Amino acid sequence: MTFGEPYWLLGLLFLPTLIVLCTRNDGRTRERLQKLIAARLLPALSDSVSVKRRFLKRLFFLAALGCIIVALARPQWGVRQKDFTRRGRDIILAIDTSKSMTTPDVAPNRLARAKLAAQDILNAMKGDRFGLVAFAGTAQVQAPLTVDYQTIVDSISQLDTKTVDRGGTDISSAIQSAELALGKSQDTHRALVLFTDGEDLEDDAVAAAKQLKGVRIFTVGIGTAEGANIPVAPGSNQFLRDRRGEVVKSRLDEKRLQEIARQTGGFYVHLDGTAISRLVQDGLRRLSESNIDQRSAQIPIERYRWPIALGLGLFLASLFLGDRRNAFAKVKASTAVAILWFGLALNARAIDGAEQYRQGDYEGALQSFREELKKSPDSPVANFNTGNAAYRLHKYDDAFESYSKAMLSNDMNIREQAYYNAGNALFMQGDESQEIEQQLTSYYDARYQYQQALNLNPQDAQARKNLALLEERIKQAEKEKQEQESQQKQRQRRRPQQKRNQKQRSQNQKKDQQRGDPQPGEGSGDDQPQDSQDPSDSENNQPEQAPTPDKKKQGDLREMTPSEQERQHAQAQPTPGQMSEDEALGLLDSLKSEGDRVDLLHHRNDRRVLRDW
Repeated sequence: MTFGEPYWLLGLLFLPTLIVLCTRNDGRTRERLQKLIAARLLPALSDSVSVKRRFLKRLFFLAALGCIIVALARPQWGVRQKDFTRRGRDIILAIDTSKSMTTPDVAPNRLARAKLAAQDILNAMKGDRFGLVAFAGTAQVQAPLTVDYQTIVDSISQLDTKTVDRGGTDISSAIQSAELALGKSQDTHRALVLFTDGEDLEDDAVAAAKQLKGVRIFTVGIGTAEGANIPVAPGSNQFLRDRRGEVVKSRLDEKRLQEIARQTGGFYVHLDGTAISRLVQDGLRRLSESNIDQRSAQIPIERYRWPIALGLGLFLASLFLGDRRNAFAKVKASTAVAILWFGLALNARAIDGAEQYRQGDYEGALQSFREELKKSPDSPVANFNTGNAAYRLHKYDDAFESYSKAMLSNDMNIREQAYYNAGNALFMQGDESQEIEQQLTSYYDARYQYQQALNLNPQDAQARKNLALLEERIKQAEKEKQEQESQQKQRQRRRPQQKRNQKQRSQNQKKDQQRGDPQPGEGSGDDQPQDSQDPSDSENNQPEQAPTPDKKKQGDLREMTPSEQERQHAQAQPTPGQMSEDEALGLLDSLKSEGDRVDLLHHRNDRRVLRDW
């Protein structure tokens, strides 16, 4: 037998001290009584006190104290083999180290801000695997996927413009290196976070992103649209010049970064005070989790329950025993009442959250379930109940986070219900989202949750029904998005014509003034000249047709007690989509082969360098 915390055994040394103190106290008590009371009266006064009861009571109490001390030392006997599975996401941080990243349009410069932002993501996503890719004219993996965050932080700190030998900016090379570093997988738990100013000198990054399968790209733009001159060295007053001798000015290309992210179902953020928190909450944490690490170990079997059970039994026995012969019944009754009251109090507190949920007090139930989670944060049932309460309060982010923890349950039924309810939460969140990118991201995540629920229970008709309704919603959103883009392009084509018409009218008015012709509104008569309205203006001023309301969807929130199941009806409000169906379904496509293996530590590009900033 071994002990997990053997230093607690030192507490057993105090037991002999307590025995000595109790013995001395009894002796002093007898001496005082003999001095105060006559010897012939002493037996009559102390006849009701039982020496044996007092001895047994103290013996039981000291034995109970010893058992509790042994339990605190965590006795261990025997071992068992246990498999550990770590769930999380695979995320590659790709940081642009080209010379344009030394531009000081953001303090102190773009590269320094990118390194700080990458470390913020590491701190916010503990538990996931991270890798690091540095790129300029080519890309190279600085750190493979690992849960050793200190290694990633050290690699980020060492990045500078000399990390990559080849100058320039080739974003497509970074995308390809990240794909190789992430490997092949059938799950959508992989992401690439791209930190750059968007100046792609090779100009094929969008095509590379479009060919990427199963990986979402989130782009982080660093810099300003106005841009600034590129210093020859950080902090230098001399600036980089091109072959013609002109000073090179670097500007942030947001449109390119938005298009790269859109091709994979991700989104773009401009690096500001809230960019990283939005990226983490709305992007990275929405990715599904997968098994990223598995290992086996021998775990000692804890036997603390035996001594603590024995100790509690001895302690209760000491309470039942009284010093006097007629005190047994009274002590027994009072102790039983105290134990009964304590048990009822614990039971009332345990059912408090469930009772509040049944009565419709979802806010109170949520608080009660969260209090329960403080004691057992990994409890699948407690997390499931917390998710249900948050769902009823339309706190879909909190609900999804709780359901994600319930998905780790060994109970197949709880896992299937957690996936189903998580799909409902994401479905509802997508309907309430006003931004197109976030809406479609929620829809795609909801589709994955429904598919996982159906994998666990193919007979779940409601999950299959919601999935079919979700597919229709995605198609409609993508169709409306295409119509919106088409209308936007038509407006852009009409704007130059409108400007030319306005300019022509202005010139005609000036000519009429020079000839002395009356202006519109002056004089009277039918021969007064009138300005004709341009057809394009009237067409442009027509109000756009409002989208027609969509059908309602039904999603049942799965709860632990069958008698408590309810139907949740929510009206879906269609909003424009962002991606085509083929691009969305591509996020869940598995890569069929391992492909060609290359040297991840130094992936060179042999193309000629035209510009090295």
